[in-house]
Amino acid sequence: MPAWLNILNLFCSVKKLIAKYRPIGLVARLLVGAVFVFSAVVKGLDPYGTVLKIGEYLQAMGLSWAEGIATPLAVGLVAVEMLIGSALILGAAKRVAMRVAVVVCGLFTLFTLWVAIANPVAECGCFGDVIKLSNTQTFIKNVVLTLLAVVAMWGCEGEKSKVWSGVATLVATCGIIALSGYSLVWLPIVERFPFGVGVNINKALAEQEAEEMAHTFVVCRSLSSGEERWFGINDSEWWNEQEWEFVRIDSPAQDDVRVGIGDFRLTMGTLDLTESLLAMPTCRLLCAERIESLSPEEIAKFRRIAYECTTKGDRVVVVTASSPTKTAAIFEGLEFCNMDATALRALLRAKAGVVTLKNGTIAQKLNLAVLP
Repeated sequence: MPAWLNILNLFCSVKKLIAKYRPIGLVARLLVGAVFVFSAVVKGLDPYGTVLKIGEYLQAMGLSWAEGIATPLAVGLVAVEMLIGSALILGAAKRVAMRVAVVVCGLFTLFTLWVAIANPVAECGCFGDVIKLSNTQTFIKNVVLTLLAVVAMWGCEGEKSKVWSGVATLVATCGIIALSGYSLVWLPIVERFPFGVGVNINKALAEQEAEEMAHTFVVCRSLSSGEERWFGINDSEWWNEQEWEFVRIDSPAQDDVRVGIGDFRLTMGTLDLTESLLAMPTCRLLCAERIESLSPEEIAKFRRIAYECTTKGDRVVVVTASSPTKTAAIFEGLEFCNMDATALRALLRAKAGVVTLKNGTIAQKLNLAVLP
């Protein structure tokens, strides 16, 4: 018997087995639905992060001119994932939902295969910043998800849907769209980054330094035996140069590429302004990742905010990742400094806005779009 016929017979046998034992298909359907819903929720809580990730993909594909549609694409992706996921979990339009899930999972698999091979971005962003997956891990995840979707499709043949499940699915989809819109305009209601409202940056920096010190060791070699020994960084025993010879310092490996509190650095050329700004009673940071991307109306709004805040006695600083030359030309007469673009995105999940610091504590964050 030809090999292809054996494979076909095995395929048919598996399909009949899954159709016979319905719980297999049910479990697969719930698993696929749960992944879609989870992905939609984490993206809906931080849609600006999805907008940035879509922008990265568009740039990698040479479609920088299309970055203007990144926001509607992000909201649309969240809505589609929630629609499919909630339909699978609630059992709305089962046959249609399962077929759509198979097609979508298959398209995601093909796309992530290209991403895994070409490696155009550092990581996929399929689960926002909650779960970081490499491009290869993302491809494997989508292969497994596609197989589960196929199993679920075979297992739901002949099942009927109920009206209430369709209504609940539409409500869930409208809810995630509303959440995405709210988070885009009023900033995320749940922040996973270290720069949340209420965080005292000075205290967080001190805690991080203490933790790093606790996990940093001095390696010395005994002058008498030649053996190496690890000492705590504050252990004075290794200071004895008659007994110990310094070899190296061992610090914990920095495998996590996420933004940390230590990335909060405000500089002007070689001058570090971080400490002085964190010591101010009230400091307003007018944040914009790219100054040149601001519209004339947004620039005028920033200037008006700066005037009103300086009148009250607050210190106002324009914070951007743009060059000092461009910033000085647009905001002449205002104090400005630079921050790393990635850290700035984590600080303010919006194109532009105002971050208020009070004695080093993040007191308030506002999207420029909602300011009067």
